[in-house]
Amino acid sequence: MSTNWVTATLVAVSLMVAPSLMVAQNPPPQRAPEPGGQPEAASPPPAYKPPLRGAPGGRVGGASRGTVKPVTPLATIDLLAPDGHSGLTASATPTLYFYVSRRVNYPTRLTISAPRQPLPIIEANIPSPLAAGIYAVRLGDYRVRLDTDLVYTWSVSIILNPDTPSRDVVASASLLRVPPDPNFEAAVRAAPAPRRAALFADAGLWYDAVAAAADLDQHAALAELLSEVGLDRLVGASVRSGEAVK
Repeated sequence: MSTNWVTATLVAVSLMVAPSLMVAQNPPPQRAPEPGGQPEAASPPPAYKPPLRGAPGGRVGGASRGTVKPVTPLATIDLLAPDGHSGLTASATPTLYFYVSRRVNYPTRLTISAPRQPLPIIEANIPSPLAAGIYAVRLGDYRVRLDTDLVYTWSVSIILNPDTPSRDVVASASLLRVPPDPNFEAAVRAAPAPRRAALFADAGLWYDAVAAAADLDQHAALAELLSEVGLDRLVGASVRSGEAVK
């Protein structure tokens, strides 16, 4: 057998094997996963839709009204409520939220009044906030139940001097409980928890939307709600809903 013939045979074999080795060393790129394999998209931000015929009312911020300047700066108060109309809730015992700008070193009071009633339905001191942030007040802790179709006024006050109420730092807002809708309640129960704030907001139930977002620490959802009612300055504030005052 001649040397030339052996050499030619080896060259032919190497040419046939080389492509298969190249394919094994350079596999084709993997295909992207099908859409069905993608994780579920995040819930859309809530879009608050005020009631078409909203009850009169609104929000009044709280700052010191006295002429005497305290030794240390006073906190300001903002209630998490819409402006220009009454915020709605479908709950008889809603959770209400308020913001303070700094630690409060004076007694703090919650008051809820009803129309045509000479006395508040509740007037109680609550623990003074120890730091700036957003705090929750759960009316169920006070055994307070709201009637439907009544516009209530709720307020949070810093009592600087019990003998001089005009100096109190007071923030107030209006609140209206609407009759529950069984179909809507069923839809909310069936929805994933992260979707509930958006459902409440779309139905115009302001206080319920805020509570749903705050309870789940949905910071983006709460920020969107605050921006929609002109409370942009509160966006990013610490939500201390776990430190509900009672």
